[in-house]
Amino acid sequence: MSGRLRLAVVVAAILLGAQSPAPLSAQAAGSDPSALTVAQVQQRFRRMSPVHILKCDYNGDMLIERKEYPCVQSIYQVMYVER
Repeated sequence: MSGRLRLAVVVAAILLGAQSPAPLSAQAAGSDPSALTVAQVQQRFRRMSPVHILKCDYNGDMLIERKEYPCVQSIYQVMYVER
């Protein structure tokens, strides 16, 4: 799959996946109480690379917050399930 086509598929998956946030647990003090660490996300999405998870960490705090979770779900679907 070419780079441009893969990007288009990921963007489409992100837009479609934004409708299904999953319940999250609290993590770091002072942060969004629904934030997950990379390790917690990897427990939910087996085999998922930290590199792919951190692509969804828009604010760079190394935590995946509720608003970032649909991005993780979409990348997992495209890169790990549909392959």
